[in-house]
Amino acid sequence: MQSSRVLYDKEASQASFDIKIIYENSTIEEGFLSGYGLSILIYNHFTEDYVLFDTGSNGEILLNNIQQFDISPLEIKKVVISHNHKEHVGGLDALYEANKDIEIYIPIENKILYQRKYSRANVIGVSEFLEIDSNIYSTGQLGTYLKEQALFLKTIDDEIIILVGCSHPGLDEITSMAKSIAPIKAIIGGFHNLRNFTCLQNIKFIGACHCTQYLDLVLERFPEQYNSMSVGKSLIF
Repeated sequence: MQSSRVLYDKEASQASFDIKIIYENSTIEEGFLSGYGLSILIYNHFTEDYVLFDTGSNGEILLNNIQQFDISPLEIKKVVISHNHKEHVGGLDALYEANKDIEIYIPIENKILYQRKYSRANVIGVSEFLEIDSNIYSTGQLGTYLKEQALFLKTIDDEIIILVGCSHPGLDEITSMAKSIAPIKAIIGGFHNLRNFTCLQNIKFIGACHCTQYLDLVLERFPEQYNSMSVGKSLIF
């Protein structure tokens, strides 16, 4: 990977996914806005469709940053919400107003609430492992006190890119599930309260961001694998 606005996986035989950081605590280019929260936009080369993972905490910031990439909200077919915290769902109202035909994938315990609020959208409650788009999979809702889902993106080279919201159920559980499917190439998102870094070993790209509390330790342990994530950055795997 290179250190720039656009990072390419030089080992990939061909591109499977373009991943754009839409919402994060910092930006790398004028015109983009930062805010507390997380949102990641996936362009799926297998289907030529956009899938959004989380929506940040502010709809105005979300829509601004999507449009800064010259993408219309109407081009986004599906949105996956990792868990029902404001910094992950706060932009959903604005996205829904811009595109009422969008499909919303939410942990199943929140399905009724979202069906009532977004009545014109197709709201899918996810309980178990589910293919959301070609080669894009939800883990299903994980955790006990707080239900959360993560995404696994399976590349043409049979490697997994993991997208996580806050990892409340624990990264050990999420990475173990991924390894049972294929080797993990990359992991991007929030590593909330992660203290044991064993689960990150042998992962070539670590994009810890958002709520990661021990970011300095991640960088210290994995200086070659760590890549900073900021709004405006694009990753191609």
